[in-house]
Amino acid sequence: MKIRSILLLCFLSGIATFLVSCSMSPVESQRDPAIVDTEDDSSPSEDDSLVIWWQQSFVSQGNEEIAGLVQEWEKKSGIKTTLKLKSEAIYEQLESSFAPGLYRNIAQGNAPDIITIVDLYEIVPQLAWEGKLADVSDVIEPIADSFYPGALDAVNYLNSTLGDRSFYAIPMGIGTHNIHYWKPYLNRLGLTDSDIPQDWHGFWQFWQDVRDRLHQLGEKEISSFCITLNKEASDGTEAFLQFLHGHNGNIFDREGRFVLDLPENRQALINALSQLYILHREGYIPPESMEWTNADNNFYFLDRQCLLVTNGTLSIPVTQKQADNPYTQKVRNRYMNEIVTMSSWPNTVKGSPLKIFIGQSFLVYSFVPANAKRPEAAKQFLAYLLQPENLQLLIEQEKGRFLPPMPELLHTSLWQKADPHLAAVESLSAENIQAYPTILNPAYAKISKKKIFTTALERVIQEGVSPEEAADDAIAQIQDIINHY
Repeated sequence: MKIRSILLLCFLSGIATFLVSCSMSPVESQRDPAIVDTEDDSSPSEDDSLVIWWQQSFVSQGNEEIAGLVQEWEKKSGIKTTLKLKSEAIYEQLESSFAPGLYRNIAQGNAPDIITIVDLYEIVPQLAWEGKLADVSDVIEPIADSFYPGALDAVNYLNSTLGDRSFYAIPMGIGTHNIHYWKPYLNRLGLTDSDIPQDWHGFWQFWQDVRDRLHQLGEKEISSFCITLNKEASDGTEAFLQFLHGHNGNIFDREGRFVLDLPENRQALINALSQLYILHREGYIPPESMEWTNADNNFYFLDRQCLLVTNGTLSIPVTQKQADNPYTQKVRNRYMNEIVTMSSWPNTVKGSPLKIFIGQSFLVYSFVPANAKRPEAAKQFLAYLLQPENLQLLIEQEKGRFLPPMPELLHTSLWQKADPHLAAVESLSAENIQAYPTILNPAYAKISKKKIFTTALERVIQEGVSPEEAADDAIAQIQDIINHY
């Protein structure tokens, strides 16, 4: 498909990984740090410098901004600092290569002093549980009132060696699990945004009806929903959790006790499995969704093969955000007028507002290993980054992919109300966010790693297992994990 090929090339160029890593000293150019090797992480530093591993940004300006801030920090503090931009910490390499290497280095005492990363939702709570992360409460607590409460909830972990909770990471940015749709298809049918129902079943039925009407008009190739169902993709897990909570299902209670086996939660799991199965069976979710990676739903939606997509962060509309000039008007029109980001999910089956999760691929963490060689310098640097003017620079260079964890940073030109997507996620984040299940119970990291929910859905779709049987098997597996945790 020609259009999809073009979109793929554009998308990949936007996340090019030519930046690998950098080491900085006060005499080096702020925007041209020297390149150092990142392949051998067994010895993070050959000198006495503060060592930082930073996940390479999809946006080159983000890499440049952190490099500049590190150099400024060196000048102000007099502390020599080594910054490594980790190109291997993105996409599939994060779980297969970077995460095991990080865990090994921490265990062997060879870890850096600071790690800043997106997506380590399985490892970070586990490291905190095992007592392998430094408590950073002294960095957070003086400015705790500046954060969204949900952002702090997402880094408040249980330490089993101490038997208590505390802050073992710092939220540097948060993302939201968003719903985007193509407005022109509604216009074609004489519909408006206000026609979209806000109740759970009515919402999803509306988009099924829109697809059916478009098929009658000859638009035979379009599906209703770009929802990833591949059990190996984190997008699939995230989408399933939203559907489970849309049916008012809970895995844990607020004290972290397992409650999915209670009748009402078991039924919610069955209903979520049934709904997604039927949407797939009837063609409202493309059959290819069973094989999609985390990027494929983006491509399918941008290629207008689906009316609606669920996706973490604003990465989909941001691909269409271009400077205003005579050559970009078509793309800018897509961004400003054609792609809509909803300011809320539909209400749950019981009618309550649905809270979206942060803390999986929707959280930018900074944390300090408990055995870091320079823990005090690390905390000083993190406090420096959390100064509003510095954090604002980092967030804005990401072009709005992540929200600032502090509401005051939304009062800038980037988050102007004229930008419909940023205004939508600002509204979404104000009240309707909740921490990921791992925060309630660290055993969820293993539950997620085993892909229990998405495997259950795959069994229903591909093997003909009933939703009831798949739900009961999933509950039994989860109970076994918790019993042995």
